[in-house]
Amino acid sequence: MNTFGQLVQRHARVRGSAPAYVDHRRRTTWQDIHLNSDALGRYMRELGVSSGDRVGIVSPDCVEVAEVFYACAKIGALRVGLNGRLAARELAQLVDDSAPAVLFVHARYGAMVEAALLESAQKPVVIGMHDGHPFLLDYTECLTQAAGSDPLPHTPNDHLMICYTTGSTGLPKGAVYQHEAMLRSTQAIALAEGANHDDVWLHAMPASGVPIMHLLRNVVHGSKTVVVGDWDPAAALALIQQEKTTITVLVPTMLASLVTSGRASDFDLSSMRQWGYGASPLPPSMVREAARVLGGKLLQMYGTTELMGMSMMLFPSEHELAIRERPGLLSSAGRPLPYVDVRIVDDEMRDVPAGEVGELLIRTEFVTSGYWNAPEKYAEAVKDGWLCTGDIARQDEDGYLYLSDRAKFRIKTGGYNVFPTEIENVIAEHEAVREVCVVGLPDEKWGDRIHAVVSVRAGFSLTPDDVRAFCRDKIASFKIPKTVEIWDEIPKGPTGKIQKRSVIDSYLQAS
Repeated sequence: MNTFGQLVQRHARVRGSAPAYVDHRRRTTWQDIHLNSDALGRYMRELGVSSGDRVGIVSPDCVEVAEVFYACAKIGALRVGLNGRLAARELAQLVDDSAPAVLFVHARYGAMVEAALLESAQKPVVIGMHDGHPFLLDYTECLTQAAGSDPLPHTPNDHLMICYTTGSTGLPKGAVYQHEAMLRSTQAIALAEGANHDDVWLHAMPASGVPIMHLLRNVVHGSKTVVVGDWDPAAALALIQQEKTTITVLVPTMLASLVTSGRASDFDLSSMRQWGYGASPLPPSMVREAARVLGGKLLQMYGTTELMGMSMMLFPSEHELAIRERPGLLSSAGRPLPYVDVRIVDDEMRDVPAGEVGELLIRTEFVTSGYWNAPEKYAEAVKDGWLCTGDIARQDEDGYLYLSDRAKFRIKTGGYNVFPTEIENVIAEHEAVREVCVVGLPDEKWGDRIHAVVSVRAGFSLTPDDVRAFCRDKIASFKIPKTVEIWDEIPKGPTGKIQKRSVIDSYLQAS
């Protein structure tokens, strides 16, 4: 099969001095990336890592994230991206689940990872990255020690990586990505979005999860990727001007921040020919404003972790059509890509007529092959080759998809998928909490704002600040409710089940 390792090797041979990755600390060529990933692969093999073993990484986006990925691809280890914004006990659960032989850790997350490993049954070899990490092994020293002139023999595995996606209950699910399918998906997306060898990619979405596909997009053409790192609108605009980036995909909150920062006119953005956005809805009014303020063309993408990429797009020409004469299109997620089949079904899995709502099902060769250690959950999610997305949608006569709701009340906030049950379970641990209901409310900045409604046990007192403070060391910061209200009673249905829809409707009717 064709592999990521082979592409890196070929780029090093054909265009070795061409720029590959740039971040705030390093500028690398394809020759650098090839030699460094060879050295990392060689070092991991000396540690005993073999094809099929897992290798974890906890890091903000930087050049090292790409190097570790390519090293894993070359030796057949499954790369496991772990979100550094998780709480220590959340990270410990994922370490226990994936059982990595090696764990690469950025200095920023050193203390948190040390705390997580105290709770974990696993004892991986830890390699620290960047100055100030607390670990015995150092990334740069490992590169130096394992450097060599002999090429690293490649032993690619059929599987490439594990990408965790938050589940509605229990442990997050680890989607297992096939190597060949992931590479073909990356190539197909680059073709669909019109990327070429002259493009300079601006990478800003967190690569711990499925957005790593954006960090890897340049491997298709051997072009350059500029890594933003910690998001700051002014810094991103400065990078665009400095590196003359041409194409990107951003979380809607990032795109909106560029528009609302008031700084766009201070920089030369003429190199940017296309602004992609995805991961959560963007209000049509903000789409129009982005087109006016940023220039260039807009491209919307829709995908899920289980699809290893994108399944539908709203292309630049369709944005222009919407802005010019068909405004309703700005609420669409686009049409399925040529290699994607979709169905809209009712509760009995029967197809509904065009224009009617139902659950969105997607079939493509790029559906993930399974969930790590959770075959029963995969059987629930993928039926006869169709991925049950859990998204409620409708499709019009022209084939455009419109997402009208989120099944099971999934919340998308700032580009992250969050499920209420996980947050409710934490809040319910507080001794003063009688009942809790967590919902997502529309928010122009975050897409959804996480909101909690709590009732209090008799004889106790509780404030919204108490609830938020209680969550801080138990769940990731982005999962902590932005707002909390204390209610005497939370509405329930005939069976006594809390009615989330009633809670949401009470806010929508009042707004």
